[in-house]
Amino acid sequence: MTAVRGWLADRRLMIDVLVAAVVTVLAVVDTASTSTERLAGERPAGALAYVIVIAASASLAWRRRAPIAVLAVVTVAVVVFWVAGYGALLSALGLPALYAVAAHEENRWRAWLAIGVACTVLMVTAGMTVLDRPAGFAYFTALSVAGFLIAAIGAGVVIRNRERIFVDTERRAAQAEADRLAEAERAVVRERSRIAREMHDVVSHSMSVVAVQAAAGREIVHTNPDKAAEVFARIETVSRESLTELRRMLGVLRDGTDVEASLTPQPRIADVAATVEESSALGVTTKLVVEGEQRPVAPGIELATYRIIQEALTNVRKHAGASASATVRISYGSNELVVEVIDNGRGAASAFAADGKGHGVIGMRERVEIYGGQFSSGPRRGGGYVVRATLPIVADSSAASRPVEVTP
Repeated sequence: MTAVRGWLADRRLMIDVLVAAVVTVLAVVDTASTSTERLAGERPAGALAYVIVIAASASLAWRRRAPIAVLAVVTVAVVVFWVAGYGALLSALGLPALYAVAAHEENRWRAWLAIGVACTVLMVTAGMTVLDRPAGFAYFTALSVAGFLIAAIGAGVVIRNRERIFVDTERRAAQAEADRLAEAERAVVRERSRIAREMHDVVSHSMSVVAVQAAAGREIVHTNPDKAAEVFARIETVSRESLTELRRMLGVLRDGTDVEASLTPQPRIADVAATVEESSALGVTTKLVVEGEQRPVAPGIELATYRIIQEALTNVRKHAGASASATVRISYGSNELVVEVIDNGRGAASAFAADGKGHGVIGMRERVEIYGGQFSSGPRRGGGYVVRATLPIVADSSAASRPVEVTP
């Protein structure tokens, strides 16, 4: 039942079946009428004649999907019909087959070859059979047959060209819409870049003012408390204005659908252990090694460290193979934080490429460059892949009260 409903829903298939049915009726009527009014030397239509006509007519239901094959079947059927001595011309049978090849065959060289061969065979056979009458050769009928064949082929070519123009118009419209959307996206990116530059300028200027005023306030807080109070009030005003401007700009930049992410605290180095456990649970045995004295660092450095490790482990799962394992190493130095993700897989090297131009690698590199660090990635000798990032760090007084625990 499902297949039947699918056929009924296919409008083109239903049209082809209807055409085949109409042609069958016309061809049968043509055969029957010629049988009752046959000329000298013509045979009356028997069961074989009707079988040939009905079978060839039914093949027209596949004229769109296999036009050349249908033309071959129809041509053979008509030739056998004429050679057997039946007098009907069967124009209703041959013309739709020629039209189908001209209109629906994708390979134009094969289409014209098939049309040429079929027309030649039909005209030669007709000239030797149905057109060769006792009263003489039927030249007028021959011209009529040739004219109908040419008209059917011409109609097929015209319809094909119109369909091609329609399809090309739709394709151009779709391409224009895609270009319009792409240009709109580029405009959004340009606007966001402009806003990001403005945000950088605003924040940089405001922070410079705050830093200078704070330094001045510290110098005069004991000698001139009233002046120091004015300085601190100015710091508060500038800070509040900057915070308001920052929130406004971030509101423009933020994706409005990402509400949940805006309410979620940013991950820190302490969350790396959970990411390592998750990687192991997903099939890549992962080990965490922490070296050096763990201490609070700037929130931006913590976020960059977490994201680099997260992205690198994601790439290991995608490219390193099912049997791969990985090691995450976080090394605290005096002035730098070194992050390494090393795997022993076989697929990562080919997936990333030695120059590290994958989208994930580009994102990690950009995060490191923001803080003036160094980044490298590439295949290891003996197999596997390594991602290494060096981030400059200083003591983060604002984070001093936060506990830092990364459990290997």
